[in-house]
Amino acid sequence: MIREMAQDLGLTTRFIAAFAKGASHAYKTYYITKKNGSYRTIDQPSKQLKAMQRWLAAYVLNGLPIHPAAMAYRENKSIFDNASLHTTSRYLLRMDCKDFFPSITEEDVRLLIASRPTSFGTWQPFEVDLFCRLVCKNGRLTIGAPTSPALSNVVCYDMDAQLTEISKKLGVTYSRYADDLFFSTAEPNVLPELQLKVTAVVGSLTLPKGLSINAAKTRHASKRRARRVTGITLGSDGKPYVGRKVKRKIRAMTHRVDTLDPKARASLAGLIAYVGGFDPDFVNSLITKYGHSVVARARNLPGS
Repeated sequence: MIREMAQDLGLTTRFIAAFAKGASHAYKTYYITKKNGSYRTIDQPSKQLKAMQRWLAAYVLNGLPIHPAAMAYRENKSIFDNASLHTTSRYLLRMDCKDFFPSITEEDVRLLIASRPTSFGTWQPFEVDLFCRLVCKNGRLTIGAPTSPALSNVVCYDMDAQLTEISKKLGVTYSRYADDLFFSTAEPNVLPELQLKVTAVVGSLTLPKGLSINAAKTRHASKRRARRVTGITLGSDGKPYVGRKVKRKIRAMTHRVDTLDPKARASLAGLIAYVGGFDPDFVNSLITKYGHSVVARARNLPGS
């Protein structure tokens, strides 16, 4: 693995090995204020470390088994696909995994590698050490590393499998979007019973063994009031609708489109295309408010 990485990135194996020993120091940490006043820690890897992590994501993690219930960080999957799984149900339960990425540790990564001999059987012990140092900061996954999303999906395969199994037995649909667990059903009084089972399953996992449910963020909803799944509102007519939060985000980004960096502009164009796919009137409202030229730049249209 290290030889292929060195060749592709134009580095020496000696440099990568030496760099990995101090990789936990190759991050810039900053904080984002959350709604409740607390802070979310973001660890941004250096350009050199990010390049190595992107290589690992593409050539090591890509192709490893991910359970179908995992809907985030997957090609050709979106928050709309996740929400669509739950549109026809009457009752919805959302549960949250506390401190999701940091709860996945180097010990979990090593156990994953040991449990996948087909994928990692040729690795030498020093390559396992190298991989762990490059994808973890001080022994944990971080918010900000390109490897964390895909690695979390792979590590959570067994959890997704167990939660899918207990959900099916109760006639419940299950999906996971990153740290958010969603359960829906047409039958009343099922989800409170399932909630207890989910908490027990998550707390007894061997891989990853550090996850826990944040009880303060557990939410039950029904057709009597708004049901929301990853920013999408589930209408009483059985159809998904874009929530106000997503639309506000698009409007705010469109308003300052000329100040956005290329990555943010690409993200905005994707959001507009996504929303416009099933709510074309919203795109028309953007044009009315900001004008054709501004929206064309926001959509990254040729010549804009």
